[in-house]
Amino acid sequence: MGNAKRSSSAARVNRDDLESVVGQIGFARRTPDERPAAVTPRGYDNFSFVDHDVTIRNARPIVDELSLDKEGFALIQHRLSCANERDPEAFQKEYLDEMVPFIKDYFSASRVTTADLGGVALRSIGGDLFRRPEVEGRGAGVEIGEDAGEAGKHSVRNFGVGYAHCDYAPIAGPQIAARDSQLQGSEIRWYSRLMIIQTWCALSPPPQDLPLAFCDGSSVPETDLVVTPLTKLGEIISVWIPYYRPSHRWYYFPEMTQDEFVLFKGYDSDTHYKPRSTHSAFDNRRLYPNAKPRESVETRLYVYYD
Repeated sequence: MGNAKRSSSAARVNRDDLESVVGQIGFARRTPDERPAAVTPRGYDNFSFVDHDVTIRNARPIVDELSLDKEGFALIQHRLSCANERDPEAFQKEYLDEMVPFIKDYFSASRVTTADLGGVALRSIGGDLFRRPEVEGRGAGVEIGEDAGEAGKHSVRNFGVGYAHCDYAPIAGPQIAARDSQLQGSEIRWYSRLMIIQTWCALSPPPQDLPLAFCDGSSVPETDLVVTPLTKLGEIISVWIPYYRPSHRWYYFPEMTQDEFVLFKGYDSDTHYKPRSTHSAFDNRRLYPNAKPRESVETRLYVYYD
């Protein structure tokens, strides 16, 4: 009954009345004459982006009603046991050792395996949390960019991705899962359902200058999503890039702490649950001029049901 009461209370919140900020995010260019073109991200050949100012609402007052099957993202209370580890390689290993069983239990899944060969992305955008030097050739701040080659998986990245995207178009989910199973030497097994679940956690103290924004997947019609090839780690992957539309509902969780992280859905083979949250970093120093440099950790996991 306690959960029902919280949901009822949250339902009375008018989402249009939530506090909001304005952030600049890159989108697919709908027409040739749509505003000046933005910088083309690394890995996107012959694809044009355009920047828009987007209203991004504070999702904390509605946190109890958010779900992966409706909006495509949710905030989870959980403190990482490795939060104070300063060696990147040790952090990555400890993070997966903790996160894989946590996700398996959270979703009551048959099994959970790692994506991108166990890649865990650590980002330190102007901060000094980790001892290892950052990827060379990158400027601090929100850039439109992709991974700096194979080495990017194993280094602390000093950039955030400032364009709206969903990392997997529907055709890509099972293809990438099968590829990673082969590369990891695992047998490709039958499953009744596959989800790709992504995690994001802020490691630096609040407020963060370049947080992550999430779009309510139920507010984005598939006609607003463009299947786009992305060259990543030497392979071509199909991703979704949305067109800009004012009716899309964007949210973020201000002042995140190490006691919480965001789960969001990158793929779901059960088409009944369509929403997958497109997401993007954005510069929030309009609201927090003295915000601390964002440092964060993220990964992607395959969640299987036999």
